[in-house]
Amino acid sequence: MVFLFPAQFLAARRIALACVAAVAIAAPLPAQAQDDGVEAVSTAGIAGEILDTAVDHCRRGESAQALSMFQAIRTQLTPPPAILRMIQDLEATGCIAQEVTSRRVLRAQVSAGWDSNVSQGINARSLVLGNGDGAIELELDESYRPRPSAFAQAAMDYSLVFPASGVNLQLGAGLRKNASAPAYDLVSVAAAASRDFKLPGAVVRVQVEGAEVWLGGHHYLQSQGGGMQAIRSDQDGAWVATLTGTRIAYVTQASQNATLWDLGLLREYRIGPAALLQAGFSLQKDKATDMRPGGDRTGYQLQAGAQLLAQGWRLRPYVSYTSWDSEAYFSPGLLDFKRQNRTTQLWLQAEKPLSLQTSLILEWRGRWSRDTVALYRYTAQVFTATLSRPF
Repeated sequence: MVFLFPAQFLAARRIALACVAAVAIAAPLPAQAQDDGVEAVSTAGIAGEILDTAVDHCRRGESAQALSMFQAIRTQLTPPPAILRMIQDLEATGCIAQEVTSRRVLRAQVSAGWDSNVSQGINARSLVLGNGDGAIELELDESYRPRPSAFAQAAMDYSLVFPASGVNLQLGAGLRKNASAPAYDLVSVAAAASRDFKLPGAVVRVQVEGAEVWLGGHHYLQSQGGGMQAIRSDQDGAWVATLTGTRIAYVTQASQNATLWDLGLLREYRIGPAALLQAGFSLQKDKATDMRPGGDRTGYQLQAGAQLLAQGWRLRPYVSYTSWDSEAYFSPGLLDFKRQNRTTQLWLQAEKPLSLQTSLILEWRGRWSRDTVALYRYTAQVFTATLSRPF
């Protein structure tokens, strides 16, 4: 029966999962330096995030990484005199950790864009149930078709860092309005708290987080999670090992509730002062907490990305491939096979400072989902232009 797979629910579930991934604050970053010298570098596009990172290493007392990066910036990027003096002053301190009571960052973003498939609909026109002579082909109505739409969105996040204790608190909220598909408008709020523990040669970060999602004006999804990161830095970059668990609860579809587990390893490798490469692998377990079709799932994810500085732009290309298989038949008697899903995502972000505080961010995202169940096969592309500003 078609009612087993409501079109809006299938689309909403995928959209909400993507939203949780975006608004749940998965790995709070160190607060960036806020002095005029660092902001001037970002504005000129000379070292941007690279210099910010070097300054942050220095202020946390990580002298080996900081001094190495300062040397590369000075010799390869030819910074202007004001920035060179700032680097020399920091080098003269030996990069001994500074006692700072707290750091606060409030950031706002406004965006406009276009989504080729805001409903994450499918191209299939029918669904075959059963096998052999007893098979039945059901026609799918137009509610299952992809729906393109322009959209506008706004987001705000607040970060409060206590360097002495290693505690980081974050709050975030977002709103997305679709011009042609208001049933898929999104509102999300998220909160996270983490604490860093310094160990010999590494930093361990423990975190808890939660998020709430409203879809089309209705409370739709809740998530709570936690995890640990072990970060080991060296002169070439860092190794990051991660273990996370997230509980997903659908307000009106309890049968789809699940707990997601992820165990991963990421390598960051810095190539000079203007380029950073990333590659990672993780094992995943999606444990159903109710009578979800197909039951539990297991899989893995591969990811790779980079951060580059070029002509005043900060470029971030990223690709990921996710594969998972269900452990039971999807719907015995109707769909007598196990679900297998293969999803590829591509992402390209280009950021350019426009003034002392404001940045322009251009993004393109592509997603291709292949599945043994036709109702879960879809493609989507999203283009977004964003203005971002801290306060």
